[in-house]
Amino acid sequence: MEIRSLRSAELGNAAHVVIEHESGVAVVVDPVRDIGQYLDVVAAEAVELSWAFETHVHNDFVSGARELVASAGVRLGASGDAGLHYPYERLGDGDEIEVGSWRMRVLATPGHTPEHVAYVLVDPAGEPQALFSGGALMVGTAARTDLFGPALSWRFAHDLERTLKEKILELPDHVVVYPTHGGGSFCAAGAGSELTTTIGAERAANPLATARSSRQFVIRALTAGAYPSYYARMRSLNQAGAPLLGPELLTPPPLDIDGLDTWLAQGALVVDVRPPGAFRAGHIEKSVAAGADGNVSGWVGWLVGPERPLVLVADAGGSGDRDGAGRAQVAEATRQLVRIGYDRVVGFLEGGIETWRAAGRDVVSYETISAATLAKRLDADELLPVVDVRETAEWHAGHIPGSVNIPAHDIPDSNAELPRGMALAVHCGHDYRATLGASLLERAGYHQLVVVDDGWDAWAVLGHDHP
Repeated sequence: MEIRSLRSAELGNAAHVVIEHESGVAVVVDPVRDIGQYLDVVAAEAVELSWAFETHVHNDFVSGARELVASAGVRLGASGDAGLHYPYERLGDGDEIEVGSWRMRVLATPGHTPEHVAYVLVDPAGEPQALFSGGALMVGTAARTDLFGPALSWRFAHDLERTLKEKILELPDHVVVYPTHGGGSFCAAGAGSELTTTIGAERAANPLATARSSRQFVIRALTAGAYPSYYARMRSLNQAGAPLLGPELLTPPPLDIDGLDTWLAQGALVVDVRPPGAFRAGHIEKSVAAGADGNVSGWVGWLVGPERPLVLVADAGGSGDRDGAGRAQVAEATRQLVRIGYDRVVGFLEGGIETWRAAGRDVVSYETISAATLAKRLDADELLPVVDVRETAEWHAGHIPGSVNIPAHDIPDSNAELPRGMALAVHCGHDYRATLGASLLERAGYHQLVVVDDGWDAWAVLGHDHP
């Protein structure tokens, strides 16, 4: 038996392909929408993919299970309470599905969502060896219970407590845990960066497992930050079934200046997927900085709806992209956006920002400084308001004295009136969100923007306390 975990890094998630070599069969747990990666694995191993299992109706990505049914003829298994509007095998607590000489045993594990199930991989001798836990147990935590709103979050937290105590932590210590959600997921505040853990390790050290009372458990379970607004649409989309794409994702077409202008006239949003430094050096006015080296989908999904057309700007791009960097950025950004149901990537600018410049169009740039330079300028009594675009919890844990905290995702709807007619210094922990936040402030009408490219991380090392 072999287990392959395929990560979607921007989501902080992993899908798991379980391969039983002797019988030549495989199953996959919680696949994402771009299913070519799973088909490649089973083709390389010369095994047949027989099932796609869902642990729950996902709020953070479009499931690929229905795609696998259409493209590979697999059977789809999910909780009988999932409410899917297309054919699937309704699974309940105690059900078992053969995987060669092994079995997948279903555990009802409500908490993260009410219909949540987990799957115990049982060996031929009847011993549990692995748990595909979805969000019911993760490295150092469990998935959030507030996705249905605050009114139900306490109830679901108590459901999660019963799930852990009465189901999951009853498994033997040696059982390896393969969560779907992990570090970096908005569903998984406090999760560790490791892909796997064990029941024994979590029993000993997981703050939820070691809670001394139900009240303490609930308080710990409900300690989570904000999550992207696109989550509100994802559950119903997965229940109804997103449009089928097939096993190969299409590359958006290249656009010349006239093509870009046409889409801009129709309300397209320009998403610049280059690294933050390239964006700061020069970009199209009012474009959004969401580099493909970070979480493009999370930020775009937080800012606009899936119906809005998107145009990408990458490094060089098209025929002028000699080293392939721009093509890779376009492919990665498109893949991320498709994973959350944003299918209207209508094209990318052929030749990138240089095409824009060559057409005589103006570009916008930001000054870039270090935290040390910021400290010197503040010490010199320069009037330079500091905007911290990290999450509020990060700000409370430590911040530059006198800074204003507006989390990046709140900037478009913020009522905070920042000073106009003077420069604003924008920072995050390091670099990515600072540039994104500056681009959103630009869209809100602020034009003198300075990005602190090493941010709070560097300021904290300086030990500089500006009064």
